[in-house]
Amino acid sequence: MGSGFRFVAIALLCACSADEEEPEAPAAALLSPPPAGRGVQYTMFTELDPGIEAEHCQFFRAPPEGLNVNRDETRFTNGSHHVLLYITPYTEIPTVDELGNPIDTSKPFDCTEGVTLAWKISNLVAGSQNSNGGSMVEFPPGIAMRVPPNAVLLMNAHYVNAAAERALPEVRVNVWTIPDEAVQQEGGILFWYNVFIRVDPNGTGRARMSCPLPYDITLRNAQSHMHRRGVGYRATRLAPDASEEIIYSNDLWEGVPVRVWEEGLSVSAGSRIDYFCDYDNPEARTVYQGPRSSDEMCMFIASYWPARADVSNCALDPEHVQDTQNFNADWVGTGTKTCAETLACVQGLEGDGFHGEATDHTFLEGLTDCVLDSRPESSGVVSDGIRCLLTQEDPLTECEAEVHACLDE
Repeated sequence: MGSGFRFVAIALLCACSADEEEPEAPAAALLSPPPAGRGVQYTMFTELDPGIEAEHCQFFRAPPEGLNVNRDETRFTNGSHHVLLYITPYTEIPTVDELGNPIDTSKPFDCTEGVTLAWKISNLVAGSQNSNGGSMVEFPPGIAMRVPPNAVLLMNAHYVNAAAERALPEVRVNVWTIPDEAVQQEGGILFWYNVFIRVDPNGTGRARMSCPLPYDITLRNAQSHMHRRGVGYRATRLAPDASEEIIYSNDLWEGVPVRVWEEGLSVSAGSRIDYFCDYDNPEARTVYQGPRSSDEMCMFIASYWPARADVSNCALDPEHVQDTQNFNADWVGTGTKTCAETLACVQGLEGDGFHGEATDHTFLEGLTDCVLDSRPESSGVVSDGIRCLLTQEDPLTECEAEVHACLDE
């Protein structure tokens, strides 16, 4: 794929190293492990200096026989915004990150700027935004997410220590499994992320995107993810016949509720799931997307079946899922610019951002401004154009159809 997507990914997340001694595990367990043969518990014990916000990570191995994950159960000590357990494509636990930095991965390490640039991530295995419940992975009997034998897993915990003393965070994740013979269908997690977020100083903002479903799926649960400026969230099922149904909504950024459909919620082929996050920014600065509490996020997370990697990641190319995550989305602006005006904005950014003098904002922030300043009714052609320009090696020739559609809108 082209270099454009990689540039956008660089603006999303990076990781740093730390050389701290691993603290002793607290004596009292937050969560008992599953009984033998019914699952695995993964634990992380780390420490955090006073007044620090940080993300810490740790690598683990799946058992030699692999895992059929039917549900998860997550507990962590107070102060965390989320705990996530990812599956990665690594065959061995790496000791050098994707940026070439040597990292001591034999123990928990600092990954404060996030994980997806410095490490390769395939998808989510378990996690929660709530310290005492509301986990992300849950399937009915006979449905399970397959984790290959000896797969390399990566745990990520986001903590804020506002106290005057050093904190000793504890994280425990139970992965509950079912035997091979009990698996009837493979489940997965819709883990969608909208990169185009802007909240104006002392103002409001909305980040909205939708992703198509190429085949029939069933949702088991759903939840949102925002940071502290998040004041509203809604996810809607858009059917092929143009009918709409709100399937999830809330106005919380922490203590996020998880909606569960006991019998499952059917979403037919050709439908889209459209979701948005609303923000209110009390600060005198513009806030863009990013992993820190000083940034914002907008995600749709749901357990579903049957699973396919490109659908789980809203990826553009099923053969290159990792390189095209979230690029099958349509992004909906909140402004008045036509597609032609938006394209001119993007072309100007490419000249300045890649070849000209430095600007006063990053390329991704400028691209975000272009997209969000477009009018909502142009979202289809705008998204087609942005998608092509950022993923093709030679966009001048390979994106001719998308550019003409944009100009002719």
